[in-house]
Amino acid sequence: MADTKCDNNKNTAVRFMINYSVRFLSGALFLYCCWIPFQNLTGWFSYHVILCTFGYLPLMAEAIMMFVGDDIWSKNISRKAKYAIHGIIITVATVVTIVGNILVFVYIQTGYHLYTEHGITGLISMIILIISLILGLAVYYPNQAKNILPLRPVTIKLLHNVCGLLGFGFGIISLCYGYFTHWFIYYNGEESRYAALILTILVSLWPLHGAFVSLYHQVKSVLNS
Repeated sequence: MADTKCDNNKNTAVRFMINYSVRFLSGALFLYCCWIPFQNLTGWFSYHVILCTFGYLPLMAEAIMMFVGDDIWSKNISRKAKYAIHGIIITVATVVTIVGNILVFVYIQTGYHLYTEHGITGLISMIILIISLILGLAVYYPNQAKNILPLRPVTIKLLHNVCGLLGFGFGIISLCYGYFTHWFIYYNGEESRYAALILTILVSLWPLHGAFVSLYHQVKSVLNS
C-alpha cells in the first residue's frame, strides 16, 4: 500500500512538472513566433501572426489542459466553474483566431494564402472551431438547445469535444506549416525553425493525449447508453 501511494505521488509530481513545462514552452514559442511582429505593429500582417499564435498556443492549449488531470489550479475548482472557465478561454481563443485569419484573408487580395498548406489548414481549423463553439453553447445551455438540435446532450458534448480537438489539431498543423512560409524563412534561421517545429509538436501532444483519454471514455459512455 505504501509503495503504491509513493508511486502515485511520483506520477503526480512528474505530471505536474510536465504541465508547467508545457506552459513555459508554449509561452516561449509564442514569443519566438511573434518577436518580429511585436517590433512592427504598424503592419496588418503582424497582427495576423500575433493573434493566431496567441489563440492556439497559450489559450487553446491551456483550455484543453484543464482536463488533463494533476493540474493544481484547475483541480481545486468545481466542475461547473471549470467548464465555465474553459468556455471563456475557448471563446476568446476562437474569436482572436478568427480576427487574425480575417486579416490575412481580407488584405491578401490575390487569394494566394488560401492555396498554401498553411492557409488551407488554418481555414479548416477556423471553420471547425466555430462549429465547436456553437456546440459548446448547446452543451452549456441544454434546455435551450434541445429545441434546436434533436440530439442527446451526451452526444452534443461528444461532438463538441471532437470538433474542438480537430480544430486545435488543424490549427497546430497550420502553425507548423507557417514555419516554412516565405515570411518566416526570411526572418528566422533553419535551425531555430526546426527546433520550433519539434517543440510545437511536443507541446501540443501533451494536452491532446489527456483530451483523447477523456474522449475515449465519452465514446464508451455514448455507445453504452
